[in-house]
Amino acid sequence: MLDRCLVVDDHEMIRETIAIMATSLGFKESIMAIDGADAISKIFHERPSLIITDLQMEPIDGLEMLRLIRSGRYGLQHDIPIIILTANASESVIAQCIAFDVDAFLVKPVNRQALQERINQLSQQAKAKKTVEHYFDMYQQDPAKSTAFQMNGQVAFSDSDVSEFDALIKDQKPVEPIEPSEPVSLSVAPAPEPASKPTADNKKYFIKWQDRFSVGHSDLDESNMQLLDIINDTYDLIVNHEHDDHVFEDVAKRFQHYVNNHITLEEALLTERVYPRLKMHTDMHGRLIKQAEFVVLKCQADPSFYRTDFFRLLRFWWVKHVVQEDTKYKSVFTELV
Repeated sequence: MLDRCLVVDDHEMIRETIAIMATSLGFKESIMAIDGADAISKIFHERPSLIITDLQMEPIDGLEMLRLIRSGRYGLQHDIPIIILTANASESVIAQCIAFDVDAFLVKPVNRQALQERINQLSQQAKAKKTVEHYFDMYQQDPAKSTAFQMNGQVAFSDSDVSEFDALIKDQKPVEPIEPSEPVSLSVAPAPEPASKPTADNKKYFIKWQDRFSVGHSDLDESNMQLLDIINDTYDLIVNHEHDDHVFEDVAKRFQHYVNNHITLEEALLTERVYPRLKMHTDMHGRLIKQAEFVVLKCQADPSFYRTDFFRLLRFWWVKHVVQEDTKYKSVFTELV
């Protein structure tokens, strides 16, 4: 991947600074373009392995450039990794970028560490792209008229789902801090430690573990306790008015780690036990994963979404999936005891 980086921005100082950063991070060459039109020419002739682009440019902005690339216009390689720089992008524009499978966002002003984290993220786990035909059809339909998930035909949660969720949690009160329990060994990899952990003296809890949350398997219960820690840590950061976006990003990384490890373990165990609802359960996982990816990308584009959409996703995952769905398979484990 670290071959040739294309930096697109109509501000000379910004594009030169990011180009220097990219070279210092290992790219063999950094090339620059002053807008989307210039970038398309550079992409065709220079064949970059990564594009870092601003959104607001004339005559072709970053979103339109993303749409053109993904649609395979002008013979462009449609699956090039693309990082979009944001400052004050609207939620609808962010959603459109996600619909066309932007690989990552970076909030301006960009620093070297943040850029390195995004490059490492793409190097370790490149985002799968759909076919040129898929993006071309979306392009023809004018994506500004619908949301990202509607454009992909993958509505994760309906309005009735959200209404039901709100009704379930509206009476939930934060609880008093509780003493931490003894750690239990997991058969999955340990979650990353948070960069900044709230102290026990002033930590606010949204909800505490109860026996009724158990799914009948100690490893899965311990994994779900990690999710509960993530929910409580996010809640604590919000009520204590934490303004360090890096702390929220660390919590998001822990959540992604939980998703990857928990679902892998859970599906393996349920397959082994021949769980009758396995197909329905795995389909639900697919929808949840897509929604999680969508929300985390939104938070990359605008960290204020950590306090709204991200926390909402965490609570939805807990109530609608862990409490209401996961506990249904408890009998497949308890029957063996």
